[in-house]
Amino acid sequence: MLGSRIARPALAVVSALAVAATLSSPPAAGAPTSATAAPVAAAPAPTEAIVADSLVVPWDLAFLPDGRMVATERPGRIRVYADGGPDAALQRTVTVPDVELGTGEAGVMGVAVDTDFGAFPYLYVCASREYPGSGGWVNQVLRYSVAGSTAWSTPTVLLGGMKAGRTHNGCALEMDDAGHLWVAMGDGGTEALAQDRSSRNGKVLRLTRTGGVPADNPVIDGVQDHVYSMGHRNPQGLAFQPGTDRVYAVEHGPSVDDEINLLVPGGNYGWPCETGAGLSYRPETAGCDDGDTYLAPAWASGTSTIATSGATFLRGAQWGDLEGDLVVPTLKQQDLRVFDVDADGVLTAGETRYDGTYGRLRGAVSGPGGRLYLTTSNGSDKVVRVSPATSELTRVQGADRYAVAANVSRATYPDGASDVVVATGAVYPDALAGSAAGGRLGMPVLLSRPDALPDSTRAELERLGAQRVWVLGGAASVSEPVRAELAEYAAEGSATRIGGPDRYAVAAGVSGEFYSRGVPAVFLASGEVFADALSAAPAAARTEAPLLLVTSSRVPGSTGEELKRLAPERIYVLGGTGTIPQSVVTSLRHYSSAPVTRLGGRTRYDVARTVAEEFWTTADVFVASGEKFPDGLTGGAAAGHRGAALLLARAGSVPVETGQQMLTLAPTATTLVGGTASLGEGTSETLGRLAGTR
Repeated sequence: MLGSRIARPALAVVSALAVAATLSSPPAAGAPTSATAAPVAAAPAPTEAIVADSLVVPWDLAFLPDGRMVATERPGRIRVYADGGPDAALQRTVTVPDVELGTGEAGVMGVAVDTDFGAFPYLYVCASREYPGSGGWVNQVLRYSVAGSTAWSTPTVLLGGMKAGRTHNGCALEMDDAGHLWVAMGDGGTEALAQDRSSRNGKVLRLTRTGGVPADNPVIDGVQDHVYSMGHRNPQGLAFQPGTDRVYAVEHGPSVDDEINLLVPGGNYGWPCETGAGLSYRPETAGCDDGDTYLAPAWASGTSTIATSGATFLRGAQWGDLEGDLVVPTLKQQDLRVFDVDADGVLTAGETRYDGTYGRLRGAVSGPGGRLYLTTSNGSDKVVRVSPATSELTRVQGADRYAVAANVSRATYPDGASDVVVATGAVYPDALAGSAAGGRLGMPVLLSRPDALPDSTRAELERLGAQRVWVLGGAASVSEPVRAELAEYAAEGSATRIGGPDRYAVAAGVSGEFYSRGVPAVFLASGEVFADALSAAPAAARTEAPLLLVTSSRVPGSTGEELKRLAPERIYVLGGTGTIPQSVVTSLRHYSSAPVTRLGGRTRYDVARTVAEEFWTTADVFVASGEKFPDGLTGGAAAGHRGAALLLARAGSVPVETGQQMLTLAPTATTLVGGTASLGEGTSETLGRLAGTR
């Protein structure tokens, strides 16, 4: 009797603090609002469009951080398209050298883009090759360096030595956020290799971006190497479940039992000893042992063979109640299978779509705007885009920063607001704390000159019809005559100043006015370098957290006292050690015992990406200038109110970090805050590609 099957344990869910994004109008001053969950929409009726055609077995797809689409063709080509829109323009073709096709499935297969493309501009492919010194016909993981639209390096072999065959090559590739490359490698047509610990065939492999062995790879049979799991037949799909650490592998069974496996470190999935739900298959195969324990699949097709191939998760609220479902295309059955995934990772087969519509379906990838991309495998083939909704890219602009703030308020609060925050537009620290509070409590943030109220601000105050006006900063920031004029726009007849001797005291005063003791979190930002704090406002609103300021050398007394009063459950520090040194973080122990998480990065754009990664799996997006800060301050408050993330861009370009996070967040709506002097037309065009608006 062969080893018994066991149900695999669910993996721990990695989640950020989650607070619903739909906020009510603010109650009386200082009282926090309650968050209520927005209803989940019914599954949409998606539309389809042909993105590219006349391809030869397009195996896999990936998207670069500027929105370009990359497709692999099995005969040895990498196609690069301008975007993922219908009839996308082919920009270039890269020929992978020494590809050996043989017959059947071998050739250029999986493709993945490095998840930290800004630091490591790499694209990875898995290909069957043979050349002098290759050791015969082998499957290899190759790495290309990509610079701009034309500069591609010759490929570097990261990992080789896997037997290639006419069938069962697998060769699915994905890279996780930690920079680990996952490779699903088939048995190469030799079944026994799946249980042979000295072989990389029939395994899921995990390697570093330089081809090394990750330090936390499992030890299997006393050996730690590239092998993450074993006992696989022909895994052609890998999918990371958003918001968790779960990895699913989709593989072809023999004449029965196609499988979806939830991977665990060191797991043995039984091939060829067992298949499906504990069925004995080839117990006489070398390596099958009565004492072995083989893991059960998360799902198996049973007595039928449907030829499951690729896999991806549906991303974005535009998918309604299908959001988060796993989709798997099939070759033999020529359809798309949809699987519900419960909180424990258990799969339930749901509906079937596109039965025979496009013939054999091979690849499935989530692309710009959360749209689903499918590849066919019929000989003369297509890339099909499935759109659950129309993605929107809008711009809120104005003649100056004051008009932009007024227009952001108008777009966000068309029916007015009971409370409004006014800060100086001349300097920025006072508005940092106000932006976080405004997003949480549904208060628009408007800007004033120190000694005069701009006409655009005045008009928006008149339209809002607020009960209360909150003025941030001392008289040097917003003069007393301006404060007195602001009181005329408050139904209660007063404009309350939250001031202090410096910016640190003002931030502490905002926190003291609007937040009670025992908050879930506090955000700490530099009061000297403002860019890192811009993206924090929506995250602070999402976690009902205030934002306080520190210097590059100390925690000011006002900040420290407010930390003591708040007694937060967690502290988030924004920016790298060049902005807030570790010595300042260490000194926090004098004010709070809360655990501290640094949300850092190489640049302000990278910090914004880190913040978004921490608090959102998918979300709509606001984009503001990372070079000019006022628009991000007022836009951040609006983003917080809408439950959206805030990313940063340059006037003439979209940083790589922003581009990759746009692809991850899969927004239905993307809002640019500021005119073309802040975010130029080229920036807008790139963001449109990344949002999938074409």
